[in-house]
Amino acid sequence: MMEQFERVNEALDRLEEMLSGMKAKNDTLCREIAELKGIIEDRDLEIMQLQEDAEKLAAASRAEKEELGSCLEGLLGRMGKLTAQEQPAAGEERQ
Repeated sequence: MMEQFERVNEALDRLEEMLSGMKAKNDTLCREIAELKGIIEDRDLEIMQLQEDAEKLAAASRAEKEELGSCLEGLLGRMGKLTAQEQPAAGEERQ
């Protein structure tokens, strides 16, 4: 009978060792998970910042494009007026 108690006691010792090892592994994995979550959050913030910067650059480019378009339209309008004024004078000389 005593031998059976010793076997049960040994089995319990082995189970305790296994559980201790599993708890230590679990703690390690939980720390790694927390670190990885932190890394992912940092990357998400970086991505959001890059997207925001890209949107700002795109908006600035659009504004610059519109400004250049307005300038070009103004120049074309002025050139159109100049050529319109010159054409009758040239036509009058031909007549």
